[in-house]
Amino acid sequence: MEKIAAFLKKTNRWWKTGKLEPAFLYRTVRNEFNHIVRALNSQRILAVIGPRRVGKSTLLFQTIDYLLKQGVKSDHILFFSGDEPAIFNGDTNPGDVINSYEAEILRENLIDVSEKVYVLIDEIHVIKDWQLWLKSFFDRKIKIKFIISGSSSTHLFQGSKESLMGRIEEIRVMPLTFKQFAGFYSVYKNTNSAQEFFEKMPQQSFFECPEEYAMELLKGRFDYDEFKIQMMKILKEYLLVGGYPEYFNESVVMLWQKRLIEDIITRGLYRDIVSIYSIKNPEILERLLYFIADNDGQAHSFSTLAQTLGVDFSTVSSYINYLSNAFLVNVQENYSTNIAKIIRKNKKLYITDNGIRNALLRLDDIAAEDEGQLVENSSVRTVRAFCEERLYNLNYWKDNNKEVDIIIDKKTDTLPIEVKYRNSISGKDMRGIKGFIEKFDSKNGVLITKDLLKVENNITFMPFWLIN
Repeated sequence: MEKIAAFLKKTNRWWKTGKLEPAFLYRTVRNEFNHIVRALNSQRILAVIGPRRVGKSTLLFQTIDYLLKQGVKSDHILFFSGDEPAIFNGDTNPGDVINSYEAEILRENLIDVSEKVYVLIDEIHVIKDWQLWLKSFFDRKIKIKFIISGSSSTHLFQGSKESLMGRIEEIRVMPLTFKQFAGFYSVYKNTNSAQEFFEKMPQQSFFECPEEYAMELLKGRFDYDEFKIQMMKILKEYLLVGGYPEYFNESVVMLWQKRLIEDIITRGLYRDIVSIYSIKNPEILERLLYFIADNDGQAHSFSTLAQTLGVDFSTVSSYINYLSNAFLVNVQENYSTNIAKIIRKNKKLYITDNGIRNALLRLDDIAAEDEGQLVENSSVRTVRAFCEERLYNLNYWKDNNKEVDIIIDKKTDTLPIEVKYRNSISGKDMRGIKGFIEKFDSKNGVLITKDLLKVENNITFMPFWLIN
C-alpha cells in the first residue's frame, strides 16, 4: 500500500504544488471539455471514450486543472492510469489504489469526507473487472465522482451494462472536425482568422436547417470571401493530416504519419483489438484495414470481402465490428424503411480519420482527384458527430443507378446530403438527391460543393468550408 501511495505522490504532483504543469495541457480546449464540466455535478460515473491518442488523457488533465482553479482541494483529486505497470503489476485492482490513497494521502475515511473527492482513471478498459470495483464504491454512496476513459467502446462496456445500469454516462471524443481543427490551428499557428471567421458565422448547426443557414450567409452580414484563402489553406492541411490534436506538436507531415502508423494504428490494432479479442490471425485484420483505406467510402458486401481476404463471412463481420468499436472504421447502412432490406444491402466503409487513411496509403500530399473523396469522408465525420448528439441515424442510400452519400434520419424527416466537391454541378449530379426526395418526400436536400453557395428548389448548395 505504501508503494502505491509513493507512486501516486509522484504522478499527482498538484498535491504538493496546487497546480497542474502546462506540459500536460493543450494550448486550447475542445468543446467536449464543456460537456465534462456540465457533468461534474452529476452523481453518475462519467466515461470519456474514443480512439487511442485522440486527447482523452489531456481532457482528464484539463478537468483536473479546472477543478483546482475552482478551489477543489488538491488532495481531493486522484489520478491514475489503468496501463501503469508500477501499479497494476499483479493482482492490484482499483480498490487497492483507492484504499491506499484513502489511508496514506487523504488520511480520512472516504465515507466521512465532507467535500467531494474526484477520482480520474485513464485507460480503465485494460483493468480486469474494473466495473465491479466502481460499482462497489458507487453503491456505497461515498462522495466520489468517478471520471474514466477508455479506447474501445465495446470492451469498455462489455459486461458492465447490467452492473453499471443507471450509474454511468458517456462522452464520446473523436478526431477533430474541421471546425475544431481550425480552432486548434488558430492557436498553434498564432492566427486569429479562423476564430474570427467562426464567430461571424451563423451559430446554429448547418444540418439542423440548411436553407435558413444558407440564407443567413447570402444576406451578406459579413464578407466571408475575405476568409476564403486562409480557410481553404487550413482545410487542405486538415484533409491531409486528419484530426488528431497531437499533430500540432509535430510540424513535419512524414514524421506525423510515421507516428500515426506506429502509435495509433499498429498499437491500437494490437492492444485494443488483437489482445482484447484474442485474434489468432492479426495479419488478416491489418489487410482488412488497408483494404478499407484503399477503397474508402465504397459499399461492400461482407461475402465479397470474405472472398477477397480468403476468410469466412463471420470472420469479416466480426473484424469490421472490432475496427468500428476501436473507432478506426465507420460503417454506414443503406437507408430503407424496410429493416430486412437494410440488413441485406451492402455496407459503406470509411476510415474514421483522413490522416489515418493517408498514412496507411503513404500519401504525403493530396492529389486533386482525391479531394472529393477526402471531403466526403470529412463530411461523414461531421454529420456523424451531429447525429450522435441528437440520437439521429446516419445512412447512405442506393437504389439501382441512384445514390446519395449521406442520409440523416431525424425520425420525423430525412435530410439527403450529396458531396460534389466542385463548382460545376450537372443534372446527372442531381439525379440521386432528387430521386431520394421524390421517393421519401423529404423537405430539403443538401449538395456539399467546393465553392458554390445557393438555394434552389429546396436544395441547398453549400461549400464544405462554410459549414458550421
